[in-house]
Amino acid sequence: MDFDISLMRDDRCTVVRVQGDIDVVSRTRFEEALFEVVETGEPMAVDMREVTFCDSTGLNALVAANRRAIERGSHIALVALPPRVQRVFRITGIDKFIPIYDTLREAIVSFPSTTTP
Repeated sequence: MDFDISLMRDDRCTVVRVQGDIDVVSRTRFEEALFEVVETGEPMAVDMREVTFCDSTGLNALVAANRRAIERGSHIALVALPPRVQRVFRITGIDKFIPIYDTLREAIVSFPSTTTP
């Protein structure tokens, strides 16, 4: 499967939808998209339901983006990881630092509201 990534703005965050393999070939596009959202300061939900593979370069891109997001007071959440991909996040312990949710809705409601009462 080819790699594809798209950004969609929700009223509480930006949703990054990823398809295909996240590996050494796709890492640059993946990382650039993540950093683009991080620079806005908005929370980000990375929808990974259609990710077929994620190697260490993909993991490193997410860890780097998460570190930058935290420095800027923002948040990243991962959504709908296929079991094979989720296993890599659990084995490496990344799930202890970047929350993983089953649904996009769960991730979105976990972000602090940006609206003022």
